[in-house]
Amino acid sequence: MVCTTTPCFFPFVFLLAVTVAGPTAAKDTLSVAADAPAVPLSPRSPGRNFVRLPTLEFRFEIRTHCSDGRSPEALSLSVADTRISLPADQVISDGPTEISLRIPAGQIAPLVVEDFCVVQVAKNGDSISEAPTRITIHAALSAQASLLCEGDEDKAITYVSRPLDVSLVCDRPEVDEASQVE
Repeated sequence: MVCTTTPCFFPFVFLLAVTVAGPTAAKDTLSVAADAPAVPLSPRSPGRNFVRLPTLEFRFEIRTHCSDGRSPEALSLSVADTRISLPADQVISDGPTEISLRIPAGQIAPLVVEDFCVVQVAKNGDSISEAPTRITIHAALSAQASLLCEGDEDKAITYVSRPLDVSLVCDRPEVDEASQVE
């Protein structure tokens, strides 16, 4: 079968039009914001790259909006294996819904952190460190949220995934100023 450009082009254009004009998605919105908890870290020996985090507590601010006459029926939030679900009466539609979520240390994988909070020894034997005292690990964990909007005619679920940051703070011992003046 011989195919000219016009007849072969038509099925492609039709498929593209059907894909683009497919079912209209709900205009419900779900936004998730979270603070980055600060984790104190003791100075480590050189060569040790993995950091085990303690139990972390994240404070979330979640904003929801249901369209087309629907209202929030349920809100779910999960990080690692920790989950929380809120029924309709606890979801704030015209403002932020605030949620605190504690993630146990056992649910958090070790982080690979290089050249941060490492004890370095000077030629005279003193401990020195010129590295930063605070760093942020971007996307150390992720949060998944879902919003169920329900109306008289239909239901719609909106999903959102957001990376969660963690700040590491190096707890360096205070240097005695009198010993530096000598």
